[in-house]
Amino acid sequence: MTRTTWSLGVYGLVVAGCLALACLEPLVAVAVLAAARLKLPAAAALTAAVWLTGQAIGFGLRGFPVDTQTVGWGVGLGVMALASLLAAAAVLPRLPQRLPEWFRIAAAFVPAFVANQLAALGVEFAVKGSCEIVPGVVTAIGLINAGWLAALLALDALARRLPSPRTP
Repeated sequence: MTRTTWSLGVYGLVVAGCLALACLEPLVAVAVLAAARLKLPAAAALTAAVWLTGQAIGFGLRGFPVDTQTVGWGVGLGVMALASLLAAAAVLPRLPQRLPEWFRIAAAFVPAFVANQLAALGVEFAVKGSCEIVPGVVTAIGLINAGWLAALLALDALARRLPSPRTP
């Protein structure tokens, strides 16, 4: 499977899943998995594509209001996703290669999520009064992203076990 095919598969799964479940896009999960599987420019492109599609769905299909707070948080989500990606990309190469890959990816999730939430505090400061960052919300976002990462890792492992299609 090529990296492009893999990226399109992850993109399609996340977008379809978010549409079906009416959930926020799991930007931390996408950023961590992309950092583990792709070079940084391609990982950034995949993460940005998921973020941008989420914004298009929110403002286009779900009718998000086009006001300073909502647009500010939309941009902020992109910054938060980038922070997650950079944290994961910085941590992954430093983890011992003797550890199972799934464990290294799961371990990279922790600093990626912390970076995401620190960036969220910055967004909250910049876009005052638009959102409360409280333990329940942080926990829910963490659990959603952890669940998505587990599901994407499982599907990735399954896809890697499937035979490659042969071209005639």
